[in-house]
Amino acid sequence: MKINSLESLRGVAALCVALYHLPAISFYHFSKGFSGVYFFFSLSGFVIALNYFDRIKNLKSFLNFEKKRFLRLYPLHILVLFLVLIIQISKLYLVDFLPIKYEQKAFQPQEWFTKLDFIQHIFLIQSVTNLGYHFSWNGAAWSISVEFYAYIIFALLIILIRNNQIVFSTVIIIYLFFFEIIFKFLKPFINFLFLDGLRYFLIGSLMFIFYRIIKFRLSDFFVILWLFFLIFFNELLPNYIFYSLIVLIISIQKENNYIYRLLNKNYFVYFGTISYSFYMIHFVTFYLFNQILKLLNINFYSSVDNYNIILDTVFTAIYLMLTTLLSIFIYKNIENRFRAKI
Repeated sequence: MKINSLESLRGVAALCVALYHLPAISFYHFSKGFSGVYFFFSLSGFVIALNYFDRIKNLKSFLNFEKKRFLRLYPLHILVLFLVLIIQISKLYLVDFLPIKYEQKAFQPQEWFTKLDFIQHIFLIQSVTNLGYHFSWNGAAWSISVEFYAYIIFALLIILIRNNQIVFSTVIIIYLFFFEIIFKFLKPFINFLFLDGLRYFLIGSLMFIFYRIIKFRLSDFFVILWLFFLIFFNELLPNYIFYSLIVLIISIQKENNYIYRLLNKNYFVYFGTISYSFYMIHFVTFYLFNQILKLLNINFYSSVDNYNIILDTVFTAIYLMLTTLLSIFIYKNIENRFRAKI
C-alpha cells in the first residue's frame, strides 16, 4: 500500500538534507536540514508497518521481506561507495596534472577513509558498531546502515509477537521509556546513532497502529490546526514524537483536502519516488560540482568576501538540477532494475 502524500514528504526530507550540505555561507544553506534524515526514519517506520505488519508471519515471509529490503537499499549503496573509492583513487593520479592546487589529498582526512570503515560499509554496519567513523566514505550511507538493521529488528519483533498490536505497542513504549538505560548498557557495543534511529523508526511504526485504529479523516482546517499546534509546541516534544505525529496527521487527511491534492501532484510524488537516489548521490554530486568550479577558477564557496547572492542562487539551482537528473538516471537504471527482481 502506498500513500502518495507521504511519498511526497520523503522528497521534501531529501531536499532538506541536500540544502543542509550546502556551505554555511550559502543563503540556501538549511542548518536544520539534517533533521530530514530523522524524519526519514519515522516515515520509513510507518510505511514499513503499513505494508508488512500483517504479512510477516514466519521464516519464509521474514526472508522474503529482508530480500526486498536488501535489493531496495544495497545496490545503490554499493554503487555510490565504489564511486567514492574511484574518485579518491583518481585524485592520487590526476591531482598533479590539474591546473588547480588541492588542499586535501586523496583519502584525507585519514579517519574518513579507512579499510575498516570500507569493510563496514560493505556489510552496512558502519552506524551499528563503535569500531570506526560512521560518516566515513559516503556520509549519507550512515542512515542506510541504521535503517537496514531496523528492518531486521522490526521483522523479528513482528514474528515473535505474532502480529499482536497491543504487544507491539507495549514493546515500543518500553523501549522509549527505558531508552537511556538501554543506551548506557549497550554503549560499549552499539553506536548511539543506531539506537536513536531505531527509536524514530519504531515510533513511526507505532503511528501505524494509531492510523489503523483511527476511523475519521481530517479536513484541511484540522490538518493545518494540528500542524500549527505541533510546530508551535515542538520545543516541548521530543523530535521522534514530533516527526511521527506529522506522518500520522498527513496520513489521515481527507482525500478532497487541498493539502492532500497538493501532495498528490505527480511531480511531487515522483520526486519522492526518486528521493532515495537523490539522497544517496547528492553529496558526491556537490563534491564533483565544486571541483568543476575550482577548475574554472571559481572559488565562490571558499571565501565569505566573494559572496554573491546571484551566483549563490545559480550554483544552488545547478547543484539541485544535476542531482535530480542523476537521480532520475540512477532510479531508472539501478533502483528500478533491482525492484523488478523483487
